[in-house]
Amino acid sequence: MKPDSRPTSNATPSASGDLVRQRRWALVAAVVGAVALGAMLGHGIAQSLLRSWPAGWTAGLGAAIGGFVAALLVPLSGWAAIRLVQPTLSARTESATVTRLRPAVAPTPRVVPTAPYASTATAPSGSAPQANAQAPARDALTGAYTQQHFVAAADREWSRNRRHGEDAALLMVDVDHFKRLNDEFGTACGDAMLVEITRQASSTLRPYDLLARFGGGVLVVYLPHTDPLGALDVAERIRERVAGLRLAWEGKSVKATVSVGVSGVGLSHQALDGVIADAGNALREAKSAGRNCVRSAPIPPRHNDEPKARSAN
Repeated sequence: MKPDSRPTSNATPSASGDLVRQRRWALVAAVVGAVALGAMLGHGIAQSLLRSWPAGWTAGLGAAIGGFVAALLVPLSGWAAIRLVQPTLSARTESATVTRLRPAVAPTPRVVPTAPYASTATAPSGSAPQANAQAPARDALTGAYTQQHFVAAADREWSRNRRHGEDAALLMVDVDHFKRLNDEFGTACGDAMLVEITRQASSTLRPYDLLARFGGGVLVVYLPHTDPLGALDVAERIRERVAGLRLAWEGKSVKATVSVGVSGVGLSHQALDGVIADAGNALREAKSAGRNCVRSAPIPPRHNDEPKARSAN
């Protein structure tokens, strides 16, 4: 969620008046208490000094000492009262001014239908997905593309790759034990960790690579012009960067790891959802292997060079 810069105040006039009255009463009570304390101390000191002072001075001795002590205690007690009341006033004032947050986009349910990590959100083979023009392109939390925007953009890349016989690959990245991290440190910590992981993954990619959040702790990356070996190299770099990440959270150092499934785009894939399903199956193998590792689907047959030969002629 991104904070809106427009602050809103929930304070009411009656609440402000109560705070002012509380401060006034605190100051009055402090002054009265200081004067009373000064009088008591002055009387006590005067009684102890009566024997040593001349007889003509004893009449005003108590009042003089009491006034002197009160003059010292009144400012001191007023300052103490303000220090005691001020934290309460500040806390109430801060709670009265809040930062409005833009409503978060409802997260897409985690993509786990009948086949492990297989997506049902892609369009049928040969047809472009019907994207909602009003749907946001970016995930509100991580800033990565949304699943809907990713599918539309990747489908266009898919068509171009098939037409020109170019290499491409897809990564599916899942945060290990993401639910346990949320349960142990809170969802706010889990969100902060996911934002950092997304940033680490994005820093390894090229400008034209596509990075999206598919919901929960799942990120998906589409890599144009990338063969399976190159995709494995990218996946391993992402895994290593996340493994070395340490998030400072409430005095603790929180760490996380990711598992990555890799799938190359080949002749056997008739649609993008087939590539996503293969990457999901590879991700499941990485989880079964102990997590914090990279696994790849079988390398598919490469696109033949027939379209290139025709274009050369």
